Amino acid sequence: MYEVLFGLEVRPFAVTPDPRFLYSSRSHREALASLVYGVKERRGFIRLVGEVGTGKTTLLRALLEGLDVSVRTVLITHTTIDREELLRMILNELEMPSDHLNRVQMIQSLHDLVLLQFQARLPPPLIIVDEAQNLADDVLEEIRLLTNLEMGDSKLVQVILAGQPELERKLEKPNLRQLGQRIAVRARLEPLSADETAAYVRHRLRVAGASDVDLFSNAALATVWRRTAGLPRLINILCEQSLVNAFGANKKRVDESLVDEAVRDLGLDRPGAPATTGRRAPKPRGRWSALFGISVRGEGR
Repeated sequence: MYEVLFGLEVRPFAVTPDPRFLYSSRSHREALASLVYGVKERRGFIRLVGEVGTGKTTLLRALLEGLDVSVRTVLITHTTIDREELLRMILNELEMPSDHLNRVQMIQSLHDLVLLQFQARLPPPLIIVDEAQNLADDVLEEIRLLTNLEMGDSKLVQVILAGQPELERKLEKPNLRQLGQRIAVRARLEPLSADETAAYVRHRLRVAGASDVDLFSNAALATVWRRTAGLPRLINILCEQSLVNAFGANKKRVDESLVDEAVRDLGLDRPGAPATTGRRAPKPRGRWSALFGISVRGEGR
């Protein structure tokens, strides 16, 4: 819609996780390095924690793209499941039949597979669970039991648990202490600083093909950081709405007033507005009037 006006090849602030747009802040570099180390050194259990919208899923996608092709991976994003459903999902992702197997048979089938991987000197399968804070305690215990699959000091299965800070607190519960003690690598994502937020916005514009990465004024970028607390997902939502508003006003640069308008459109000016506030349709004005023949004279805000 607005790409032509701003000289963009693609939308720079789509919220769909895309490793092409991964911005390497200090926190993201350290977290990705920890994940890569944990997988390459076969440390077994790895935990990635970050607030909603800090970019955990994008980081996991980047990790997957950088892995050796010989690493068989299982990505689980639906986490309101029971123990048998977990095992079935793992086997299905590893292309192993499981339709008529019970829990014990599925565990044996997985054991046979990972043992063959080990004997062939192939890397152990990597199970990645996103939004792991939603897993029931008994499902987390099932995952711990899977890591009992080992040969000598070699882990036959590796696991990354990624989730919100609730995951960290959950793993401190007495009944899950054995799992918590097995975590060999701990990574954490933090919100972006003011400078990182500005660099993040320019980075995404550059990746999207912008000839001018300074589409947002310094004052606009400062407002973006203040209103989003440096959360990448919220930054994307607010910057996207700001570009839509600039397009509607036929302006080729986003100033502070356009970001303020986007803040109001998204309800981010309300006290206690959630970090995942949904987008609202922009109010038609300027170019919107010309495109759709809508009269907005005297419209209240």
